[in-house]
Amino acid sequence: MKGTIQRQYLIGLTAAAIILFAGSSQGQQPSATPEFVPGEVLVQFRPGAAAIDVAEARSAVGSVEGSTLRGPDGGLEVLSTDLPIAEAIENLKSLPQVEFAEPNWILRHYEVSNDPYYTNGTLWGMYGDGTTPANQFGSQAGELWANGFTGSASVYVGVIDEGIDFNHPDLAQNIWTNPFDAVDGVDNDGNGRIDDIHGWDFFENNNSIYDGSPANLNLDAHGTHVSGTIGGRGGNGIGVAGVNWNVTIISGKFLGPSGGSIAAAISAVEYFTDLKVRHGLNIVATSNSWGGGAYSLALHQAIIRAAKQGILFIAAAGNSATDNDTTANYPSNYATDVAAGNETAASYDAVIAVASITSAGALSSFSQYGATTVDIGAPGEAITSTTPQNGYSSYNGTSMATPHVTGAAAIYKAINPGASANDVRNAILSQGIATPSLSGKTVTGKRLNVGGFMPVGSTTIAINDVSVTEGHSGTTNATFTVSLSVAIAGTVTVNYATANGTATATSSRATSVANSASITIPSSGAATPYPSNITVPAGLGNLQKVTATLTGFSHTFPGDVDVLLVGPSGQSVMLMSDVNGTQNPPPRTSLSSSTTRGRRSAPARWRPAHTGRPTTAPETCGRAPHPRRLTARRSRYSMGSIPPAPGSCTWWTMR
Repeated sequence: MKGTIQRQYLIGLTAAAIILFAGSSQGQQPSATPEFVPGEVLVQFRPGAAAIDVAEARSAVGSVEGSTLRGPDGGLEVLSTDLPIAEAIENLKSLPQVEFAEPNWILRHYEVSNDPYYTNGTLWGMYGDGTTPANQFGSQAGELWANGFTGSASVYVGVIDEGIDFNHPDLAQNIWTNPFDAVDGVDNDGNGRIDDIHGWDFFENNNSIYDGSPANLNLDAHGTHVSGTIGGRGGNGIGVAGVNWNVTIISGKFLGPSGGSIAAAISAVEYFTDLKVRHGLNIVATSNSWGGGAYSLALHQAIIRAAKQGILFIAAAGNSATDNDTTANYPSNYATDVAAGNETAASYDAVIAVASITSAGALSSFSQYGATTVDIGAPGEAITSTTPQNGYSSYNGTSMATPHVTGAAAIYKAINPGASANDVRNAILSQGIATPSLSGKTVTGKRLNVGGFMPVGSTTIAINDVSVTEGHSGTTNATFTVSLSVAIAGTVTVNYATANGTATATSSRATSVANSASITIPSSGAATPYPSNITVPAGLGNLQKVTATLTGFSHTFPGDVDVLLVGPSGQSVMLMSDVNGTQNPPPRTSLSSSTTRGRRSAPARWRPAHTGRPTTAPETCGRAPHPRRLTARRSRYSMGSIPPAPGSCTWWTMR
């Protein structure tokens, strides 16, 4: 829940965000107060209102008939009136058959252009600290692609925005084609939209979702740009790649050159809800890079109805650099876990409000924020994506941050088809990376991180902060840590070549587990028993940091003992070696397991074996430095000699 929803006027860019396509890089300046469609008012009639009551309400504002918006009862209408809007609303609110009445607010998209026609050649928003090129403040999508996750055409997202150039070569394969309504001039699927082949234009009320041309590159550029970030086709050797290389995008165009109305936005939200309810389309989220106007009960109710059907509402926080906790911004300040009028609350909050960060991890100077109303930050400056007529351009704004998060929702659903909308939301927010610029500015204090998305039941183990001091005698201790970031089901086996070990979780489900077995490492022969296992129970989540403590470690020649940690898939990290001094393994050493729910992967083994191979070349004996990290489980390395066997060397084989 993002706090109490209040009816209040907004100021600055929340009322009318900067327009990218106004013919200059500065764009159209916002008005100081919310804008609404002149001569129009939205009215919601109470269930069961008789025709005579509806006619009375229309008459109260001088309207002959209303335009009905799609809703659960068909009782939401847009009425035309010559009265001042405030007076018309008061007249309607005084009637018992009217549940509520409000202006038809004008909404605008959120982004700021710095180069609307040419790309700057960098997709930093898709990078991670482990990609080439790298940027730790990107969404880490490149790391997810490297793991083989690039999305799925069976996952659908709605782009409620301007239209989309559906013929763009980086978008064409990912644009929805309606199988329920052939292009024949007939409303075959009965949704009131004739031939809605790729979606619907609620601004012009027709099926043309792209109205631009070579002579007008600005028209529908914003919606095309947003779509490329969500689902630009990757791996095709041209242009850009979106968070998802494969996804199905449906257009809910409602913004024209001068913005769009609340009535049109509501119709777009209801359109996607209807597609999911009647046709079972796997619509996971809508992307909403726009805002303005004041609180709308009608829009709030539509978003709640969508939430109840499992559709997330990803919304831009706004570009006026103001605090949304203090001055509410809509639609990002809506919450679906609270009731709105007679629409009961959903069981979770489907709205994710997104701030913008720079490529250096700072909160963008223009970005709105809110410790209780803005959820997460995402890349929003110098974002290169698709634009009309086969173009690519770089834009700035929370409009650009929002589709990164929408793309994250889609790709998580592709990885975990059984995930609920709330599961998807929780994964996005919990797996973000803590970022100083967002601390106290967002609910999570985190930036988007899709790199750690994994199928539920699998586990990733990251090893950090290992430091071991060694000598030729006495006791040597090695410590390392494992922390669990996301609570998921599944059993994980972590194999340690240690005398004893402890795994400690530092998540909200913190727990510690330990083994009781000891391992004997003789001067010759195999260590017994091996491996020394710790089983991490189900429900602890992704392992990111491991703490293991060797207790009672003792050996005649500790300088000749190597301790190796091997993960379930065979990855390994040297915890201590036969090199005197301090041993620190490479940073960001990662072990991962592909265990599935209810199953355990085959345990990996650490197997030191003494072969005592004699040699006549003593110069090859002695303390050959051991590599800091093994790259193969069956590699053989010289570990040093054990006296008193002159002329022989000791070899250890890691298997």
